[in-house]
Amino acid sequence: MPLSLRKLYSGLFVVSLQTLTLAAHAATVPYQLATLQQNPASLSLRDDISDTVMQMDGYIFIDDSDELIYSLKKANDEGRALQGRSRGILVIPGDEAELVQRLEAMSDDTNSFAAGGHFTLSTSSPAWHIVGGSEFSGSARFNYDEDDANRLRFATLVGLFSFGELQSSMEVSALWSNYLGLNYRFNIDGFTNTQFGITPKIQNISLIERSILISEYEEEKLFDSGRDVDHTLQLNADLGISHRLNSWVLGLAIKDIYQQEMESTIGTVYQQRSRVNASIDYHASWATWRFDADLTPRAAFGEMPAQRVYKLRSAIPLSQRIALLLGYRWLDNPYSDDSPSIGLHYSLDQLLHINVEFSYVSNNELGGSINLQLPL
Repeated sequence: MPLSLRKLYSGLFVVSLQTLTLAAHAATVPYQLATLQQNPASLSLRDDISDTVMQMDGYIFIDDSDELIYSLKKANDEGRALQGRSRGILVIPGDEAELVQRLEAMSDDTNSFAAGGHFTLSTSSPAWHIVGGSEFSGSARFNYDEDDANRLRFATLVGLFSFGELQSSMEVSALWSNYLGLNYRFNIDGFTNTQFGITPKIQNISLIERSILISEYEEEKLFDSGRDVDHTLQLNADLGISHRLNSWVLGLAIKDIYQQEMESTIGTVYQQRSRVNASIDYHASWATWRFDADLTPRAAFGEMPAQRVYKLRSAIPLSQRIALLLGYRWLDNPYSDDSPSIGLHYSLDQLLHINVEFSYVSNNELGGSINLQLPL
């Protein structure tokens, strides 16, 4: 399947913070700091907790469904072996056929990687919390240069081949976002059962983009954040509103209200856009359900296409301390597949709990996450 983000965002589904927080409600644990990462108004002011509480989470997801990493290694080995034989004048026309066939088969194959983490720290006031996080997502696509077939055939005819002459390459794009903010939630007279929230933050966005010739390919270079990076430091903010109607909670969040155009080191433009997300929660004694929908698409960058995401999640209590997490994610872009997730929640008391989730699509597409909240 061509294209970079074929299932990258299914990994992000695995680590969806909203999913991680549902279990606590189903298991009667009302105080969940992680909800503030998705909607600045989500955590109820009625949960007046005097303790200092820390929430931390981390996730990772790898998608190599096209087995691109394996194919690159094989092509690299075959190319260098052919180069070595040519120096001893041991190549004959036709020796290049296997390498040409492999390069053609790799055309538009992709590899994706995502990782990150977040934290939320409560303060002495229930209305104020400190939030922060780091999110990395990257995609790589193999760009096959059709002239490489002729280069290889000519090299075997003259008996002299240099692997560095091939122009096929890996095209890499990645976004790395880091932020630190202060969340404030408040009520307005006249808006019954409605809560508002704002999170001003310092934000650093790094654009990573590079082209790696197949002869120069090394796995550690693929998503190396130490080179070919353009950094943008700026102030930004998230806004949110939450309205409770009996067992239902309706939410609307706007992430990154300040929009800016940025440019990578090789000139590709990334237009940062505000992301608007709507959510519907339903709380019952036997389960908690949540549906999320992106009302605006997530911005594209290089090999990473724009897309909308829709998620349905449930937390089903198995006992007083344990809940089962189930979810499904639909992706509105032409290159990615939908995917399910499964996990468990365990709570020791109102403030101390842990969530673990896992996604397995195949041996080459898998990921996991962990979310821990504890009093300090």
